[in-house]
Amino acid sequence: MSYVGAILGGFRSLLTGMGITLRESFRKPVTLTYPHKKPEISEAYRGTVDLVNFEETGTHDCIACMQCVKICPSDCITIEGGKVEGIKKMRASVVEMDFALCSLCGLCIDTCPTETLKYSKIYDDVGYQRNWTYDLLEPFRAGEDAFLTKQREIERIAAEEKAAKKAAVAAAKAAKEAADSAGDAPEKEAGA
Repeated sequence: MSYVGAILGGFRSLLTGMGITLRESFRKPVTLTYPHKKPEISEAYRGTVDLVNFEETGTHDCIACMQCVKICPSDCITIEGGKVEGIKKMRASVVEMDFALCSLCGLCIDTCPTETLKYSKIYDDVGYQRNWTYDLLEPFRAGEDAFLTKQREIERIAAEEKAAKKAAVAAAKAAKEAADSAGDAPEKEAGA
């Protein structure tokens, strides 16, 4: 009888498992079938550090001030840059981060005076070696010359407008002085 009892016990266990499987097949899935479906990333998600692409300029606004390099406790940021001919602001030419060292503390993002650093929404990035360095300017390199040309033109027009305004103010001042001195002349003649 123990043999028949074992078979019945096994059959009952099989039916119990099949019942659970059938019941669970109608419930909403708990997991995501990655990579076939992409996860919804919350606003609070902290991916790797990246540069902000400003819509009004179409590029980043890193001025190579080195504030992020100075504050970084992991010493994982490399920035080079300087003055660009024809533009008032300094401009970064190299912005590299070694994400093998980065602890994603966010101090670089908090200290950036131009607010050009942000957390990315990349969630499936992986490094296969110790040197996991990214060139953050890579997405901006193709449009850099166009930006510089446009910025030089904007600054040239602004300088011309400023010079014209200054000349108009000087002309108005000279006209006023001439009118004041012309008005003083008849008074002197009348008083003499």
